[in-house]
Amino acid sequence: MRFSRFFRHTLNSLFALGAFLILPAQADDTRETLTQKKWELGLGVGAVAGPDYRGSDEYRSFISPIPYFIYRGNFIHSDRDGVRGNFLRTNRYEFTLSASAAITPDTDKNTLREGMPELGSTLELGPSFNINLSGKDFSQGWHLQLPWRAVFAIGADDSGYVGSIIQPQLVYRTTLSDWTFSYRAGITYASDDYHAYYYSVAPQYVTPTRAAFSADAGYSGWNNNLALSRRFTHQGFTTRLAFFIRYDNIEHTDIAASPLVVDKHSVRGGIALIWVIK
Repeated sequence: MRFSRFFRHTLNSLFALGAFLILPAQADDTRETLTQKKWELGLGVGAVAGPDYRGSDEYRSFISPIPYFIYRGNFIHSDRDGVRGNFLRTNRYEFTLSASAAITPDTDKNTLREGMPELGSTLELGPSFNINLSGKDFSQGWHLQLPWRAVFAIGADDSGYVGSIIQPQLVYRTTLSDWTFSYRAGITYASDDYHAYYYSVAPQYVTPTRAAFSADAGYSGWNNNLALSRRFTHQGFTTRLAFFIRYDNIEHTDIAASPLVVDKHSVRGGIALIWVIK
């Protein structure tokens, strides 16, 4: 099914919400626990700059207005780790159903993928088992996250299920004066269909400069992620400012041999400014 460019940009705007909803709240649990507000609504603007996909040497920027929504119900939360459902939660461990999103705009312009299907933004859904390693709860100190997620492409020529990933990661959260800070270090293992979506080259797409390639399941690289956020309140008005930067490394992976891979190191960053209405 083919989507109009307008619809794709609309979807990318919604996925900007998915990316930036996490950022302002990513390490802000202490303040949110104190306020005990069950939900927040807001509007803002966000910008992301990064490669078309891991391994690409072509970078693009994306600016979008973003709606903002935080909900803290007894079971469903949209908080530091995105939208999730709590099946089991204590101060030492938790078992959740979580969701996240990634923006992939305008990959039809990518030179290496010329003539190939456009990549879509992705939605990830799946369970995660998290273990608190230090601190009184998950709002501070170190903890281990063990998520498995199914990945769905949206807003592309070929939308739907594209594979699954396992992403063990260490997470550290703390407060730096009026700012909240989080650091993540993780590794990724992916199914063969997930790798194929990004890195395989089918026979019909072979060119003199692009050889056939069949991606297998396995190790998919490692990453580091830093996020910084702050809430500002002045004369009854509340705003949130957030930054993030992420480094990915796909050296020593099988996918690094794909003709669609040029740069084994990539950096992605973003900023968001949110006006909280209620």
